[in-house]
Amino acid sequence: MPFDTSHLPDEAKSALKQFPEFEIASFNDSGANGYVLIGRHTVLQKQVAVKIYFHGTNDIDQEPAIVAKINHENVLKVYDARKVGKDCSYFMMPAASEGDLSKYLDAYFLSLPLSHKLLCQLLSGIAALHTKPNLLVHRDLKPENLLVHNDTILIADFGSVRRIDEQTRTAPASKHSILYRPPEAFGEEAFFGFASDIYQAGLIGFLLFGGKLPSNLLSYMKKKQKAALSAIAGAYEQSKYVDSCIEEKIVRGDLADFGTLPFYIPNSIRRVLKAAISPIERRYTTVSEFLADLLRLRNHLPDWTTRGKAVLLQNWQGIDYRLPHDEIAVYKRRAGGEKYRRDNTYVGNSHAELFAQMKDRMGLP
Repeated sequence: MPFDTSHLPDEAKSALKQFPEFEIASFNDSGANGYVLIGRHTVLQKQVAVKIYFHGTNDIDQEPAIVAKINHENVLKVYDARKVGKDCSYFMMPAASEGDLSKYLDAYFLSLPLSHKLLCQLLSGIAALHTKPNLLVHRDLKPENLLVHNDTILIADFGSVRRIDEQTRTAPASKHSILYRPPEAFGEEAFFGFASDIYQAGLIGFLLFGGKLPSNLLSYMKKKQKAALSAIAGAYEQSKYVDSCIEEKIVRGDLADFGTLPFYIPNSIRRVLKAAISPIERRYTTVSEFLADLLRLRNHLPDWTTRGKAVLLQNWQGIDYRLPHDEIAVYKRRAGGEKYRRDNTYVGNSHAELFAQMKDRMGLP
């Protein structure tokens, strides 16, 4: 049955008129800055996504053409890019099997090695944007703007991409997605540089390894701030006040609560993530530095996974371990075996205490 396009926004209808070889199957308007159409390209015989996004009328829109020339396994290929109107354009790209990273993180339990692999893939894709002759900064890296296809991460949504000024090494600061905005993107002299993409990648890495970054902005506010907010009249003024509170938290460097990471995340991983989201003068200056530190840790990562009922460690020195969420205990079995048995030599008042004992006995990082 053909998709009913009568209810679509005018911008989506205009894009479809420019693109007759596209057969629409679904429409998503949940994005903060546009719409996504999913369907089939009848000439390419492929599932594709059309991202419609809004921008300033005077914004330079040469970046889609630059991105379209990039061939990298972690940068979503742009098949086509056109203007819909003076303040609206679209990209046409392959559709991803798992959707965006936000949905992927909600749907699956990621092992420690898989989290590491996905972050390395993200950094490899960012390096392709940053490298000459591209010199592009994405400026809006967040889970909703990254796609996952067959456990491979793909940088997408290029509506905020800008080319770096080769003299100043900066681009104008983006005002999208306040939670992912780096400290240098605030204030009268706000800017974005290559290190700003690194900051956003560090926050995404924090999420990949199990950290929590709630989308509800009020959850970051203190009691006094919430009380002050309740006394402010008008939705716009309230929104400005909430943003100012988030800005303070970002500039102080305490947005990401590393206490929300699972207890088994190695300190070496924590140090790398903290370096990525540090103030710009202490942050990695290039993606290659960030990636190099991660790759040094690759061969020493235990295969931990948080599941619905327990935390699992697979095949560490030939043994599988299980720590149930509802019991302070360690169970183990031969790797790949059928039945776990409790190891009563582990005694403690928390999973963190048990993990400390496991580290001492087993040489875990």
